[in-house]
Amino acid sequence: MMKMRISLAVALVLAAGTAFAADHAILSVGLGYLQPADSGYTDVYGSRVFYPEFQAGLRLIRGLYVVGGFATFTKNGETPDLHLAARSTQSFFTAGLAYIAAISGKLGVKVEAGAADVRYKEESMGTTASGSKLGFEAGMGLLLMGKVAFAGVNLGYLTASDTVGDVKIKLGGARASICLGVRI
Repeated sequence: MMKMRISLAVALVLAAGTAFAADHAILSVGLGYLQPADSGYTDVYGSRVFYPEFQAGLRLIRGLYVVGGFATFTKNGETPDLHLAARSTQSFFTAGLAYIAAISGKLGVKVEAGAADVRYKEESMGTTASGSKLGFEAGMGLLLMGKVAFAGVNLGYLTASDTVGDVKIKLGGARASICLGVRI
């Protein structure tokens, strides 16, 4: 058991050393758009959500990156029948793999997939419901790549679900974003 732990530790240090020796990382900031997956959510808060998003990645080998991201938004709405104020906050923490490849000159493509931790909080009619659920996200995009900077357009889907009381809710939905970033 001890040999296995030492071997695992050595493998992780070597993998991290290889990644850092490559001296390639990506950092990006973007403006995201979400089409919520839950019809009950859209009834109260509307069908469009704009939010800031951030992503960082570390190159493992060639075009393969380990990536992590964060996005968050808060929406105010009104319950359909009683017309009472409601407020919803969702945050997405993502971690996974991305593959970035040049397809022609400065044009590149990015494909990514990974796990998503979706945290939510909803306040309405004097009550608060909150939680955190593990889900999945996948996406693809086109990148215009310079020597250091890049710009991109991305499409994807993020999904998770939970049950609040006896109501099943869908978190996330279809996503689109534009981003600006740097390769360091």
